[in-house]
Amino acid sequence: MKLHITDEFSPLKDVVVCWGSNIPKYEDYAKDDPEYIKYHKRTWNKDLLIKQQESFFKALEKYSVRLHFLKTKPNLIWQMYTRDTAFVVRDQLYFTHLRAFKERLGEMEELAKLLQALGITTTQELKTGTIEGGDVIVDKQGILVGNGGRTQAATISELLEYETGRKLFLGEHVMHLDTRLTLLPRNYALIISEAFSQEDIAFLESRYKLLHVLPEEALDLGTNVFMVNPETVFSPLQNERINEMLKKEGFNVEKIDYTEPIALGGSFRCTTLPLVRDASIY
Repeated sequence: MKLHITDEFSPLKDVVVCWGSNIPKYEDYAKDDPEYIKYHKRTWNKDLLIKQQESFFKALEKYSVRLHFLKTKPNLIWQMYTRDTAFVVRDQLYFTHLRAFKERLGEMEELAKLLQALGITTTQELKTGTIEGGDVIVDKQGILVGNGGRTQAATISELLEYETGRKLFLGEHVMHLDTRLTLLPRNYALIISEAFSQEDIAFLESRYKLLHVLPEEALDLGTNVFMVNPETVFSPLQNERINEMLKKEGFNVEKIDYTEPIALGGSFRCTTLPLVRDASIY
């Protein structure tokens, strides 16, 4: 398989996903770090989560997307959030073996087995620190990379030796860039503008038509939608205002109940690792 990702919305052909079979029980998992306190306030149910994943995966297949499932391991409790393990830019997959949270060590080894089975050899390890795919947004004009709690400035600098792009400062208590910004076709972008500096907002306004998500919608990961093709966006059923805004701008909105992955801290973009998008069509 030849990797090919040049944007966030060309027709999706191949994607890596993973069942949330090994998520922790709510009552057995607690942390005092700012991310947990901010995002993991609600309970979750594994049986319901699996049903919601199944609905999402079936919907992706409806659009002729090939799903490549990671083998689950009991100790990898966040493995379902495949976006964070690695990311593809153009024809290259980037990753680090280091991770911000020790619970995620070992995810890359499982992904490497799948990549080998698919015949993918164009991979590049970044060795200067940590980076996660939720902080990397791909644009033909140059990637956008968030410097927050999971992705270090030194690693971004190393990545930008290979790719043209811009660092966006998020602060150490923001989980990922895609919890604050997501690019859409026709130069649209969903954004929580309060998360960015005035300099970065000016840059984003010069490049994109910004559709504003409210700060209170951030806790439901309102920007973390997922384009399966230039017309169709997957968005949580409950995000009614955002869904109406997207429909008004001409997008076909696939609304799916995704409360349980969101309660665990990740929505549609977080639970997908695109490998191939057909940019020739868009």
